[in-house]
Amino acid sequence: MSLINRVIFVACVLFTFVSGKQCSYPYRALGSNCYYFSTDKASWDEAYVNCFHKGGYLANLETLHEYLIMRYKLAGMKNGQHYAIGGRDMNRGIKGGDWRWVRNGRVTRMSYFAFSPGEPSGTKASPELCLWLLSNHQYQFADVPCNSVARYVCEK
Repeated sequence: MSLINRVIFVACVLFTFVSGKQCSYPYRALGSNCYYFSTDKASWDEAYVNCFHKGGYLANLETLHEYLIMRYKLAGMKNGQHYAIGGRDMNRGIKGGDWRWVRNGRVTRMSYFAFSPGEPSGTKASPELCLWLLSNHQYQFADVPCNSVARYVCEK
Protein backbone atom coordinates (compact mmCIF):
# COMPACT_ATOMS: atom_id res chain seq x y z
CA MET A 1 0.00 0.00 0.00
CA SER A 2 1.47 3.33 -1.05
CA LEU A 3 1.94 6.18 1.41
CA ILE A 4 -0.94 8.19 -0.09
CA ASN A 5 -3.26 5.16 0.15
CA ARG A 6 -2.27 4.68 3.80
CA VAL A 7 -2.96 8.34 4.57
CA ILE A 8 -6.39 8.13 2.88
CA PHE A 9 -7.12 4.89 4.73
CA VAL A 10 -6.24 6.36 8.14
CA ALA A 11 -8.18 9.57 7.45
CA CYS A 12 -11.26 7.60 6.39
CA VAL A 13 -11.11 5.31 9.41
CA LEU A 14 -10.68 8.19 11.84
CA PHE A 15 -13.45 10.24 10.25
CA THR A 16 -15.76 7.23 10.17
CA PHE A 17 -15.46 6.51 13.86
CA VAL A 18 -15.38 10.01 15.35
CA SER A 19 -18.40 11.54 13.61
CA GLY A 20 -20.80 10.63 16.44
CA LYS A 21 -23.74 10.87 14.00
CA GLN A 22 -26.98 9.40 15.32
CA CYS A 23 -28.95 7.49 12.68
CA SER A 24 -32.33 5.82 12.98
CA TYR A 25 -32.89 2.21 11.90
CA PRO A 26 -32.32 0.92 9.22
CA TYR A 27 -29.69 3.62 8.58
CA ARG A 28 -26.26 3.59 10.15
CA ALA A 29 -23.60 6.25 10.52
CA LEU A 30 -20.70 6.40 8.16
CA GLY A 31 -18.63 9.56 8.20
CA SER A 32 -20.99 12.47 8.75
CA ASN A 33 -23.98 10.85 7.01
CA CYS A 34 -26.48 8.05 7.52
CA TYR A 35 -26.68 5.18 5.03
CA TYR A 36 -28.74 2.08 4.41
CA PHE A 37 -27.04 -0.79 2.55
CA SER A 38 -29.66 -2.96 0.85
CA THR A 39 -29.48 -6.72 0.72
CA ASP A 40 -32.15 -6.92 -2.00
CA LYS A 41 -31.54 -6.04 -5.63
CA ALA A 42 -33.43 -3.55 -7.76
CA SER A 43 -33.15 -1.50 -10.93
CA TRP A 44 -32.00 2.11 -10.47
CA ASP A 45 -35.58 3.43 -10.66
CA GLU A 46 -36.86 0.80 -8.21
CA ALA A 47 -33.96 1.57 -5.85
CA TYR A 48 -34.81 5.28 -6.05
CA VAL A 49 -38.39 4.51 -4.93
CA ASN A 50 -37.22 2.04 -2.25
CA CYS A 51 -34.95 4.69 -0.75
CA PHE A 52 -37.79 7.23 -0.82
CA HIS A 53 -40.00 4.78 1.11
CA LYS A 54 -37.21 4.41 3.69
CA GLY A 55 -37.16 8.19 4.19
CA GLY A 56 -34.03 8.83 2.13
CA TYR A 57 -32.63 8.94 -1.39
CA LEU A 58 -30.08 7.02 -3.42
CA ALA A 59 -26.68 7.94 -1.98
CA ASN A 60 -25.20 11.16 -3.38
CA LEU A 61 -21.44 10.97 -2.87
CA GLU A 62 -21.06 14.69 -3.49
CA THR A 63 -17.50 15.05 -2.23
CA LEU A 64 -14.40 13.03 -2.94
CA HIS A 65 -14.03 12.54 0.81
CA GLU A 66 -17.52 11.03 1.08
CA TYR A 67 -16.79 8.77 -1.89
CA LEU A 68 -13.51 7.52 -0.39
CA ILE A 69 -15.23 6.65 2.89
CA MET A 70 -17.96 4.75 1.00
CA ARG A 71 -15.43 2.96 -1.19
CA TYR A 72 -13.48 1.82 1.86
CA LYS A 73 -16.68 0.66 3.62
CA LEU A 74 -17.91 -1.38 0.64
CA ALA A 75 -14.50 -2.97 0.08
CA GLY A 76 -14.42 -3.91 3.77
CA MET A 77 -17.78 -5.68 3.49
CA LYS A 78 -16.11 -8.22 1.15
CA ASN A 79 -19.40 -9.41 -0.32
CA GLY A 80 -18.56 -8.95 -4.01
CA GLN A 81 -21.80 -7.04 -4.64
CA HIS A 82 -22.30 -4.05 -6.93
CA TYR A 83 -24.26 -1.06 -5.56
CA ALA A 84 -26.45 1.51 -7.29
CA ILE A 85 -26.01 5.09 -6.10
CA GLY A 86 -27.77 8.34 -6.99
CA GLY A 87 -25.82 9.40 -10.07
CA ARG A 88 -27.51 9.68 -13.43
CA ASP A 89 -26.48 10.83 -16.91
CA MET A 90 -28.95 13.54 -17.89
CA ASN A 91 -27.79 13.89 -21.51
CA ARG A 92 -26.37 10.89 -23.33
CA GLY A 93 -25.79 13.13 -26.37
CA ILE A 94 -22.79 14.75 -24.67
CA LYS A 95 -19.55 12.78 -24.98
CA GLY A 96 -18.80 11.41 -21.49
CA GLY A 97 -22.30 12.32 -20.38
CA ASP A 98 -23.82 15.02 -18.20
CA TRP A 99 -23.58 13.31 -14.82
CA ARG A 100 -25.68 14.62 -11.94
CA TRP A 101 -26.57 13.58 -8.41
CA VAL A 102 -30.35 13.05 -8.07
CA ARG A 103 -31.83 13.80 -4.67
CA ASN A 104 -35.52 14.17 -3.89
CA GLY A 105 -36.40 15.77 -7.20
CA ARG A 106 -33.37 18.05 -7.51
CA VAL A 107 -30.24 17.43 -9.52
CA THR A 108 -26.72 18.66 -8.80
CA ARG A 109 -23.81 18.58 -11.24
CA MET A 110 -21.03 16.26 -10.10
CA SER A 111 -17.93 18.09 -8.89
CA TYR A 112 -15.54 15.13 -9.41
CA PHE A 113 -15.49 11.83 -11.28
CA ALA A 114 -14.20 8.50 -10.03
CA PHE A 115 -14.96 6.35 -13.05
CA SER A 116 -13.18 3.06 -13.54
CA PRO A 117 -10.82 2.95 -16.58
CA GLY A 118 -12.89 2.67 -19.77
CA GLU A 119 -15.94 4.22 -18.13
CA PRO A 120 -18.35 5.78 -18.84
CA SER A 121 -18.90 3.43 -21.76
CA GLY A 122 -22.54 3.94 -22.75
CA THR A 123 -23.42 5.07 -26.27
CA LYS A 124 -26.52 6.51 -27.97
CA ALA A 125 -27.23 3.04 -29.39
CA SER A 126 -26.59 1.33 -26.04
CA PRO A 127 -27.32 3.87 -23.28
CA GLU A 128 -25.86 3.37 -19.81
CA LEU A 129 -27.33 6.25 -17.85
CA CYS A 130 -27.22 5.06 -14.24
CA LEU A 131 -24.32 4.98 -11.79
CA TRP A 132 -23.06 1.98 -9.86
CA LEU A 133 -20.09 1.21 -7.67
CA LEU A 134 -18.62 -2.01 -9.09
CA SER A 135 -17.01 -4.52 -6.74
CA ASN A 136 -14.72 -5.92 -9.45
CA HIS A 137 -13.40 -2.38 -10.10
CA GLN A 138 -12.61 -1.56 -6.44
CA TYR A 139 -15.93 0.32 -6.15
CA GLN A 140 -15.10 2.94 -8.74
CA PHE A 141 -17.94 4.52 -10.74
CA ALA A 142 -19.40 2.66 -13.70
CA ASP A 143 -22.29 3.56 -15.96
CA VAL A 144 -24.81 0.78 -16.49
CA PRO A 145 -28.18 0.37 -18.19
CA CYS A 146 -30.81 1.65 -15.75
CA ASN A 147 -32.84 -1.58 -15.95
CA SER A 148 -29.88 -3.63 -14.63
CA VAL A 149 -30.32 -4.80 -11.04
CA ALA A 150 -27.95 -4.50 -8.09
CA ARG A 151 -27.96 -3.78 -4.41
CA TYR A 152 -28.21 -0.09 -3.59
CA VAL A 153 -27.17 2.48 -0.99
CA CYS A 154 -29.67 4.95 0.46
CA GLU A 155 -28.69 8.12 2.32
CA LYS A 156 -30.52 10.49 4.62
